[in-house]
Amino acid sequence: RIWERVVESRVRMKRLSKTEIDGYLATGDWQGKAGGYSIQGPAGAFIPWISGSHSAIVGLPLTETANLLTAAGYPVWRAP
Repeated sequence: RIWERVVESRVRMKRLSKTEIDGYLATGDWQGKAGGYSIQGPAGAFIPWISGSHSAIVGLPLTETANLLTAAGYPVWRAP
């Protein structure tokens, strides 16, 4: 059986000045990143607004994944 869920997240990045762009490029943080930034890195300072799942933007939609696992019979949290 396949369990899936579509998660849509939107990110708004502020308009950057030449100084901000040059400074960010100098950090090297953009290298190897899908989209050229990571919200959890220095570029996070340029993000005034997101809609949706922050963890999906970072890489894995944790809430949605936990809900799918629970629905499939694998509860994420168990009482000790």
